[in-house]
Amino acid sequence: MKDDFIKLTPLFIATAFALAHLPAAHATVRDTLNTVPAVAFQQPSPVTSFLPVFNNDSINDFQAQIQLYQPVLWIGNNLKIDWSRSIAKSVEVSKNRTVYTVTLKHWQWSDGKPVTAADAAYDFKLIQADGQSYQNYGIGGMPTDIASFKVLGPYRFAITLKQPANTHWFELNGLSQITPVPEHAWGQHTAAWFRNHETDLNLVKVVDGPYKVAAFNASRYLRFVANPDYSGAPRPSIKHFNFNFYTNNSAAFSALKTGSLGIGQIPFNLYNARHLVSNLKNFSTDGKKGAYGYGIWYVVLNFHNPKVGFINDLKVRQALQYGINQQAIINVVYHGLASPSFSPVPPVPDTYLSPRLKRLDSHPQQMYDPAKARALLDAAGWKPGPGGIREKNGHRLAFQLVVMSGESAAVEQAQLLKQFWQAIGVDAHIHRMTFNQEIDTLVGPKSKWETAIIPWYYAPDYYPSGDGLLNTGGGSNNGGYSSKKMDALIQASTTAAGLKGLYAYEDYASTHMPWLWLPTPAYLVKYDPALQGMSAYFSPVCELSPQALRYASQAH
Repeated sequence: MKDDFIKLTPLFIATAFALAHLPAAHATVRDTLNTVPAVAFQQPSPVTSFLPVFNNDSINDFQAQIQLYQPVLWIGNNLKIDWSRSIAKSVEVSKNRTVYTVTLKHWQWSDGKPVTAADAAYDFKLIQADGQSYQNYGIGGMPTDIASFKVLGPYRFAITLKQPANTHWFELNGLSQITPVPEHAWGQHTAAWFRNHETDLNLVKVVDGPYKVAAFNASRYLRFVANPDYSGAPRPSIKHFNFNFYTNNSAAFSALKTGSLGIGQIPFNLYNARHLVSNLKNFSTDGKKGAYGYGIWYVVLNFHNPKVGFINDLKVRQALQYGINQQAIINVVYHGLASPSFSPVPPVPDTYLSPRLKRLDSHPQQMYDPAKARALLDAAGWKPGPGGIREKNGHRLAFQLVVMSGESAAVEQAQLLKQFWQAIGVDAHIHRMTFNQEIDTLVGPKSKWETAIIPWYYAPDYYPSGDGLLNTGGGSNNGGYSSKKMDALIQASTTAAGLKGLYAYEDYASTHMPWLWLPTPAYLVKYDPALQGMSAYFSPVCELSPQALRYASQAH
């Protein structure tokens, strides 16, 4: 993701999905579902944009957008193209992997006009016009690596790249960003105009997704109604689908308890209260399926800051990693609902995890070795000093660890990290900030912070190649990490055919440790037994599909 912090804001939002209050006891059809935009842990925030290209790239905005406007390529739960859900019928790739010719299905807008290649081209023109303000600028080569975008006919277009690309990378990270928008309804507007009309209900009257906007209150709700002209399948069974904006996860859990919510996540700090909703079904509780969100958690290191110049020493970074007991974090913080993770490629689903990382993730205790951590610090010249904290050349081995104050699991994890590192002679000072404060700190002056716990979720950059994240000067490389070898490996992962380049990149990153790796949490989701279609509704790549949900037939 180009702007991870803005995009990730809803990844800490408390989740709750509310069933409709039936208007009368004699009602026999349940056709309404109330929900919040994202499954995560912190205070909910409202939807701020409905528009492809111009939204702030946050997950809740993305989930609102996906109900209205469908991408050319739909990426499925296995991190591969789901052709049954895509507007594209096929993608032909030239032998030299520079020309990608897309053929569209016959899809239509809600006003009856066809979705055409010109609509896809118009979306690309908007991306170009938005320039570096576009939140995914540079990711997947969009629009920087594009030599030309040509409309070949009503339902065909071709994108030519400036150089050969890894097919998986460009399809999943580049083409995945193309979302046709109605040129006939939008074409008279400039990019600057869109920036001031991101929640304009008049602008989103023409859609091609499963739902249309019915009503919007910026601080309370976003209400959808089923689009009767939706070209995809299945067509919505639930006619009224709404995003409600809760103020905190306690309120959401209370609603889940009382039955006002039909689907909701149990926040980790309320995990022991799950028996209060034992009447609801579980969606995923074992941490193996990755119920929602293709991503990782990690400690980002500020290589710009001379106060923590010791992180430039690989031995120190390796020692810090060997000091982390991931299994203890999984057991204590996440109640077993997490997977070990030791690279920038998410462990769940393991579609793009290298064979080496699959083996390592299966035996996480291999990476917890306090004795080895101490030996590495000894070799790096850091010797125990007063209070057991190591020193070198008059400097203590100490740093500040920023953590989000409103995220109880992150705070608890930080407290465990402090204990782990203290045991090997390292002093970590926990500094709590609100999420917005952390955003401002990490993207602000580079010398002001030292280390921080953050997550990264891959959407719409579904192929976890590292471009923009760990390459020198990458747009989301906020810690300023730089390695010529890493740059070359990332470049190879985006250009060479096959998965060997990706495997080489992630294996190198796992040992060179530009970040410190932390477990990846899953979620305990509870839902009304009358709801069906949950596995299709939730997606590891953050796309909610309410059109897949339906209520079992029942009398009231």
